[in-house]
Amino acid sequence: MPYDHKQIEKKWAKKWEEKGVYKLDPKALSERSESKWYNLMMFPYPSAEGLHVGNMYAFTGADFYGRFQAMQGKTVFEPIGLDGFGIHSENYALKIKKHPVELATVSQKHFYDQLAKLGNRFNWDQKLETYDPEYYKWTQWLFVQMFKKGLAYRKASLVNWCPSCKTVLADEQVIDGKCERCGTVTTRKQTEQWFFKITDYADRLLSGLDKINWPDKIKTAQRNWIGKKQGTLVTFKILGHEKDTITVFTTRLDTLRGVTFVVISPETAQKMIDSGWKAQKNIKNYIDKSLKKTEQQRQAEAGEKTGMATWIDCINPLTGDVVPVWVADYVLSGVGTGAVMGVPGYDERDFQFAKKFKLPTTKLPLDDEQKIFTRLKKQGAVKREKTYHLRDWLISRQRYWGSPIPMINCPKCGWQPVPEADLPVVLPFVKDYQPTGDGKSPLQKAPKGWLEVKCPNCGGKAKRETDVSDTFLDSSWYFLRYPSIRSARSGQVPWDPEITKAWLPVDAYIGGAEHAVLHLMYSRFTWMALQDWGYLPASLGPEPFPFLYSHGLLIKDGAKMSKTRGNVINPDSYIADFGADTLRMYLMFLGPYDHGGDFRDTGMRGMGKFLDRVWRLVTDHRDLTHTDQKNAAALLNKLHQTVKKVTLAMTDLRYNVAIANLMDLVNFLYDQVAKMQPIKGKIRCAEWEETLQKLTLMLAPMAPYISEEMWESLGGKFSVHQQLWPKYEESLTKSDTVTIVAQVNGKVRGEFQTSAIDAANKAKVIKRAYDQPRVKAQLKDKKVIKEIFVPGKLVNLVVN
Repeated sequence: MPYDHKQIEKKWAKKWEEKGVYKLDPKALSERSESKWYNLMMFPYPSAEGLHVGNMYAFTGADFYGRFQAMQGKTVFEPIGLDGFGIHSENYALKIKKHPVELATVSQKHFYDQLAKLGNRFNWDQKLETYDPEYYKWTQWLFVQMFKKGLAYRKASLVNWCPSCKTVLADEQVIDGKCERCGTVTTRKQTEQWFFKITDYADRLLSGLDKINWPDKIKTAQRNWIGKKQGTLVTFKILGHEKDTITVFTTRLDTLRGVTFVVISPETAQKMIDSGWKAQKNIKNYIDKSLKKTEQQRQAEAGEKTGMATWIDCINPLTGDVVPVWVADYVLSGVGTGAVMGVPGYDERDFQFAKKFKLPTTKLPLDDEQKIFTRLKKQGAVKREKTYHLRDWLISRQRYWGSPIPMINCPKCGWQPVPEADLPVVLPFVKDYQPTGDGKSPLQKAPKGWLEVKCPNCGGKAKRETDVSDTFLDSSWYFLRYPSIRSARSGQVPWDPEITKAWLPVDAYIGGAEHAVLHLMYSRFTWMALQDWGYLPASLGPEPFPFLYSHGLLIKDGAKMSKTRGNVINPDSYIADFGADTLRMYLMFLGPYDHGGDFRDTGMRGMGKFLDRVWRLVTDHRDLTHTDQKNAAALLNKLHQTVKKVTLAMTDLRYNVAIANLMDLVNFLYDQVAKMQPIKGKIRCAEWEETLQKLTLMLAPMAPYISEEMWESLGGKFSVHQQLWPKYEESLTKSDTVTIVAQVNGKVRGEFQTSAIDAANKAKVIKRAYDQPRVKAQLKDKKVIKEIFVPGKLVNLVVN
């Protein structure tokens, strides 16, 4: 019988749900066990457009790992939910002219329907959506705790503004001067915003990277973003106004003698003007022009350096020399002190600046840093200091679709948090939800009864905050909520303490590298803060994700997938035509999971043929036996070798290698079929039965539907996904035979086995390579110009 994937997928999806195969017993959730395995993929955000195959790639790889761990005897918890608030969903709602509230219902159904078809072992009883008031009640609670503990504050600041999304963005959300969501070039805007003091945790965020098993590229990205520098603060007195000073940060105190100018940022210059310093109109114009640029534009090294001399000079504290003060847009207010000393003799950027503006470029001898510091410390002119590139987390968003920031502004008492008993502050329905573009939230248009409230402190008239939270706040703690969703206390606490002790931290966290300095940094900060406040025990460890695996990205026919190219792939049609198992296995076979691969339709068809061959082994060739004990021994030898290789590959998430080894085993088994006979009576072949059973078990994490059906036909106990992973005996992995690969121009055209002794005999091995049928076909009417022999491994015949 052919494999009918539609019928079988429907059959087993229903039975898994009825039997609760992937559900966790409440007791299992509250008791700490060495077998617990919290398997989590990064929080997906939905769109009514649905999942594309790149999303499926991420989810499938994570599910392979969860299923494999379950077969290692682990109690696996694999939840799913929707990061449904935020600009992504709201922009799509604007595009199709549908209200986000209405769109969320459509998106949720579509998204979950697609995920259900994929065959992952999701625990559907414990899903969550960030736009559910029962969830964002606790997101708001988290904001209130930040405020009460002194980590949340509001201030006027020059921030990144996306003209398209019409909202402010955190520095981490601006990539190469563009909005990370829509790609629009950002501008700068002075507004009042809410911030979290993530900078208070800079050192812990940095040192913690040494203790976690994460990809080096992500740890490097976080280290660079935190950007810690050890150096010295040097105070330059302003000539004629010695009580006023300019402080610079330097890591090269030994070059202080060579300072020929000092440069301040446009922001620093503006503050001086605001405090009463007089400046010429052309300087003011330059400052205004600079402040309209993004920091990324100002940092561009390739750009032409700009700057202007100011109205002041300062005094070098080491030499007493008078040096001019310039203002230049390459100096950033948030980096260091907003002022730098120009040492053109030892810095290329300073040299180029000095050369352009005809400033001295003299290279003076270096001084002993320690002696300089000792001398200037007596004058009060130096101080040891460390600086960071990391800025405080900008939380406010001037959009509609998000969790309302739970703060109230009282004319008498100032900003007050919403009492915890009054949470959640439910997002009101606002028909005209479009962003205004004037820096104000659409929630300004909310009903009067929502906007105007009593001050929690004095009882007087007050107003709610109308900004909503950055969606990264929603996702900074969701992993804590998942295990507690069905807890009897889920309505009273954000997470059940006992369940949290039993299941946190996350055992395996799998997702893309694009959130290296966004979600991952924010989640680590939130975890650390919660531990400091006593909401999470120290016994859980200092990090929420001790093990992180970063998957690669898919391309389509050699080009990066994007909506503008029109090559984003909807997986629905592939599942309908080939089945979820085929799609799952093809995605993981494209290349190493951490590299990604090139999606091609021809590859899908090839994987479908492979699964059909596996199906026929069980359905058409199950009742065979070996009459030759030597062949039976070879069968066991190949099986145990394969189990060992696949086990190691799955452990390391090298799924393409695991699948390749199963393909090799299946090819070997079809060679065996030709040597076997039909069974007679009740006598069966133990080696053949063991092989088909272990093949099915190894296939189970990869192709859950077909494996379940084959397991049943082999008489296995329900369910294959509740069985243990097959074991191998080391003694049975040893072999006196060696497999030689035969290639023509580097492409495999056959393989054969020979003794370990003969495998080193060049003449014998090359002769056998020539005898392979597919090699003969390739050599027809061609001349072999080179014979490449690798003892014990391969022969490659090069033809012209």
